[in-house]
Parts: sequence; structure tokens; C-alpha cells
Amino acid sequence: MQTGSIDQKRKNNHWRGKWNRFGRKWGMRSVDGSFHHAVAPVLLLGQCFALLPVVNIFNVNFRTVRFKLKSVRFCYTMVYLLLTGIHCTLSIRWYIRKGMNIAYFANCVYMGVVYLSAWLFLFVAMRWRTVLEAFAACERSFMQDHYRLQTNARGVSLAWKIRFAGFAIFALAMVEDGLSYYSAYESNIVQIATCNRTNVTVWHNFYLREHPHVFHLVPFNGFTVAVMEWISRCMRYTWTYVDIFIIAFCYGAQFRYEQLFRRLVAVRGMACPANFWHEMRMDYVAVSELVSFLDAQFGHLILLACANDMYFIATQLFNGFQRRRAIASYVYFWYSLLLLIFRTILMLYVGSGVYVASVSPLQLLRNVSSKNWGIDLQRLTDEVSSGENVLSGKQFFFLKRQLILAMAGTLVTYELVLLDQVKKIPDSSTDCSYF
Repeated sequence: MQTGSIDQKRKNNHWRGKWNRFGRKWGMRSVDGSFHHAVAPVLLLGQCFALLPVVNIFNVNFRTVRFKLKSVRFCYTMVYLLLTGIHCTLSIRWYIRKGMNIAYFANCVYMGVVYLSAWLFLFVAMRWRTVLEAFAACERSFMQDHYRLQTNARGVSLAWKIRFAGFAIFALAMVEDGLSYYSAYESNIVQIATCNRTNVTVWHNFYLREHPHVFHLVPFNGFTVAVMEWISRCMRYTWTYVDIFIIAFCYGAQFRYEQLFRRLVAVRGMACPANFWHEMRMDYVAVSELVSFLDAQFGHLILLACANDMYFIATQLFNGFQRRRAIASYVYFWYSLLLLIFRTILMLYVGSGVYVASVSPLQLLRNVSSKNWGIDLQRLTDEVSSGENVLSGKQFFFLKRQLILAMAGTLVTYELVLLDQVKKIPDSSTDCSYF
């Protein structure tokens, strides 16, 4: 009986050791707290749609992460870019031949933005190691116990914030994709009944209508349908992933400012030595330098995402008021519009939160007693009060809370112009032509 118990313990220890080694190898350590550890699952999500082809994203050591030409991820991305480029070219050519209207133009903008985003993510992947090095240089001090204890006491980690936001938005996007699919399916049923088509199945009619630019050149079969479905899904989720990615690195910078603020709250009213304020100033400068780096690296993505989201909010508002015979079309358009507004506001709110978090310590610093005042405290106060630690869209605009109201006002004006000047789009479900 005792021998069996010893054997069972050895077996348990063996499997526990294998699990621990697996965790050390692939970074399954919840106590890490770094941006590299927090963002890894979000990167894997993007790689499912041929974005960010970097390897070793789950390794504990961020220095092993690299962009590798001879890898399955890179080949997968290049196949996607090649086929999507052909798909977008054929689509735009088809819309021009049919006669451009607001719906066709919106589709052209959508495809152009998504395809450009995929290339930009490829360039980001080439520099991803540099991005992680910038985060690691900033986070070196924030991995110490005096910051960890404050973070653990609050109970909301950086990994939880990034992963919850990313996967929640993605789950909502999957619902939108399902509604879009069902809306198109129901619209095809209406068209078959309206046009009295008895020589085609619902699915044959569905794909001929959804991708006429492809199927008037290539035969309709299972392989071409699968390729088109794969390209369509990747493009749709790439559009959402741009916002998810921006939210992720904004949280990465914002979280460090929040740690500084919580540490100041912990010592409020206490007499702190000069070296404490020197350390706080250096940590604040490190985060500010990280924000400047992120602004230089990802300003083009922020500019593209904001312009794209604004345009499609206006377009979806316009489409939402069109008359359609399929009820599912109404449900899809309004859900899609509300989701687009939600993720746009969330992206702007989190992005502007970087600036809000950077100035949050100011009131605490001004309340420090004059008898504890020193040169480092003075410099820290000056940097917090005068520093412009804010992300931007290539310096065309800055992510502050006022931007949300400014965008809302612009959208209302633009929508009024659309409703008054633009001709209503006819119901496509009554169009009996394929090509």
C-alpha cells in the first residue's frame, strides 16, 4: 500500500514537472506582468487571419521573438496577401464597370483599407522585436516589488485588460459576421422568390451574387468557394483587429502611468526621501519615452483606423435607413452600426486614457508639503504638468477625450448631407442579374 502511494506521488511530481517546464518554455506565467506576456494571445488571434507573422510569441524571453522569412506564418501571410490583392483588384474593376455608387464606393474603400492594413501589420511584424525592447526597457523598474504589490492589491492585471478587451470585441465581431451571413442568405431567398429562379440552389445563387467579380472568370466549385470564404473572413476580422491592436498597446502604456499613480497614492502624506522622487521621475520619463516611441511607430495605424471608422459609421447610418424586404438586413445593419460605434469609442477612450493617466499624478504632487519639496520633485511636477504624453494620428490629431465629441459632431453633419443629397440605393434583393 505504501509502495503504491509512493509511485503515485512520483507520477504526480513527474507530470507537475512537465507542466512547469511547459509553462517556463511558453510563458504561461501569470506573474510575469510584462506587455510581451499580456499581448501574446492577442497576437496569436491576429495570426489566425494572416497578420503579424512573428515566431516564439509565447516564449518567456521576448528576445527570442523575431520575424522569420522561412516560417509557416510568413508563408501563410504572403499567400493571403497575394490572393487578397487579386480579389481586391477584380472587385474594384467590377464595381467600376457596373457604375460607381455610394455602396460600391464603400466596398472599394473597405477592401483598400483592409488590404493596406494587412501590409502595415507585416511591416509591424518586421519591427516587433524593437517594439518589445522598448516596452522591456520601460517596464524594467515596474517589475519590482514596490510596483507589483500595488498592482496585485488592485487585482486587475495588464494581461486581463488586454485579453478581455481583445477577445470580447472579437466575440462581438463573430456575432456580426454571423448576422451578415444570415442577412445575405435571407436576401438570396427573397431574390430567388422574386425572380422565380428554379434552376439554381440557394447556395449557388448566394455565391454568384456575393462574388460575381470572381465567378464570371473562374468556375464555381467547392475549392473556389472555400478560398473566397477564407479571404472574406480574414478581411472582415482584419478590419476589427486594427482597433483591437491599438487598444492593446494603449493599455500597455496607460497601465504604467496608473502604476505610478497608485504608488504615489500609497505614500500620500508621508515624508519621502530625495532618492524616492528621483526614482519616480526616472520611471515617469521612461513611460513618456515609450509613449513617444509608440506614437512614432503606430501613428499611421491610428490615423487609418480613425478615418476608416468615421467613414463607415456614416455609411452604415445611411444604409440603415434604406428600405429592404429581408428583415435580417435591418437587424444586421443596426447591430453592425452599434458595434462599430462601440469599438470606435472604446478605441478612442482607451487611447485618450494614456494622456489622462499621464496627468493624473499632478494633483498628488502639488499636495506634497513644502518642507518635503526638492529638485527632483519639482522636475517631476514640471514634466507632468507640461509634458504632452499623448498618442496621435501622425500628428494630424491627438487622442484626447475632446476628440470623441469632435468626431461625433463631424459625423452628424456628414450624415445630414448624405441623407439630403445622396440618391437612395435600390434594394439589391430585387436585382435579377448576376453579372
